[in-house]
Amino acid sequence: MPPQQKPARGFLVSVGLNPELMVEFQYNPNQLSDKRSVSYVTLNAPGQLLPVRQYNQGGDRTLTFTVRLDGLFAGTTPGTVDNDVYIERDENGSILPELNKYRAFLYPRINRSEYWKEARSSFVPLYADQLEFTSPPTCRFGFGFGSGTREDWLIDCLVMDIGITETLFNSLLLPLCADIAITLVELSPYGNTPTSPPGG
Repeated sequence: MPPQQKPARGFLVSVGLNPELMVEFQYNPNQLSDKRSVSYVTLNAPGQLLPVRQYNQGGDRTLTFTVRLDGLFAGTTPGTVDNDVYIERDENGSILPELNKYRAFLYPRINRSEYWKEARSSFVPLYADQLEFTSPPTCRFGFGFGSGTREDWLIDCLVMDIGITETLFNSLLLPLCADIAITLVELSPYGNTPTSPPGG
């Protein structure tokens, strides 16, 4: 019997954050929406049957998808080679630390190891002593990368939106399962990195 092939996993990993922040999807999304728009300027001229349009600029390329986290599934331990994905859990078996890894892509960068584990119901207390903030980390989205089928799907992007729907709780009302809706916008190849506010 041939060895079972490890499935390709989608992932998000921070760029420029030390240490890096990475989430590997426990289950790949069932659907992925890839939307791109452009804008045109209407040129007004008398006697035209239809408006004349001139290309103005490209718009955003937006990727949206939903991933599922199931904390009831055992997963693996860090550093093992397996078909499963390791999910961060707290001492109560809750997936809250793993959910906070996703949330961390929307908050200003903190150069501190695993700072997302310190966030409980909110990230706000992590910034109590800070007056200036840098932008959230840019990230790299991989989908099927290294599987030999979608090797070009390694995209630098910004996380624009994370929507978490907790679907199962333990007796302490801590989340055990969740669906995570993610919206990404591809970064321009020529310097479209978000800038920090003055002094940030």
